[in-house]
Amino acid sequence: MADPGNSLVGRTVLITGAGTGIGRVLALRYAAAGATVVLGARRRELLEETAELVTAQGGEAHVFGSDIRDENSCRELVARTLERCGRLDILLNNAAVPGRNQHVTDMDLSNWVDTLTTNLTAPMLLSREALRQAMAPNESGNIQFFSSGAAKAVLPGKAHYAVAKFALIPLARTLATEVGPLGIRVNTLVIGTVAGELIDNYIARTATEQGLDAGVVLESLTAASPLRRLVKPEEVADVSVWLASDAASAITGQDINVSAGAEMR
Repeated sequence: MADPGNSLVGRTVLITGAGTGIGRVLALRYAAAGATVVLGARRRELLEETAELVTAQGGEAHVFGSDIRDENSCRELVARTLERCGRLDILLNNAAVPGRNQHVTDMDLSNWVDTLTTNLTAPMLLSREALRQAMAPNESGNIQFFSSGAAKAVLPGKAHYAVAKFALIPLARTLATEVGPLGIRVNTLVIGTVAGELIDNYIARTATEQGLDAGVVLESLTAASPLRRLVKPEEVADVSVWLASDAASAITGQDINVSAGAEMR
């Protein structure tokens, strides 16, 4: 049953990277708030799994396999959403890739370009198409970008990832300024280290490589967080749903940290 405070009944949300992780949790949370969810990603089989979970809890989900690195694919993903659902109210630019760790002196151009294409260019293209095809004509809509605390707390070998994720912030602010007069809101979630399979694998691998207890590795990851813990995917999704709801109707052009306090700027 949808929470009346964050009710999104009657609205359609397009979520990229919805096959796993935060994207899957976003789909479940938005469906619980009453929205029709459209799921996009390259691996259709994972999208189908997410859709089954959504329908099992009484929600409505539609699956479209899509490679958002391609401009035409971005255009078609929005068009198919409108054809199937008749509207597009919310766009969540969640899909991302980490790229291969490489110092700048060793950077392969393919690694740099693929990371920026997926993490930065694709969100711009999808936002452009959502605005052109749906939101601008209706003078209504909500766009969210998903950045990372790693964009500010930079690490060696991650320049490509940090650059792409950091650039989402001025992109969102500029877009918010451009489309604000139409009643369209744009915000960025800056996400800290999130609990889940990826971080569990990283902790196990690092512990093995360095001969440390897994708890010690986890403690080092959360040391910069005042809450001394990882962020739960559900916490990210709850902030996202709130931002998309009428409860946050005066909020646009903001980068909102969901990092257990690790990022406060």
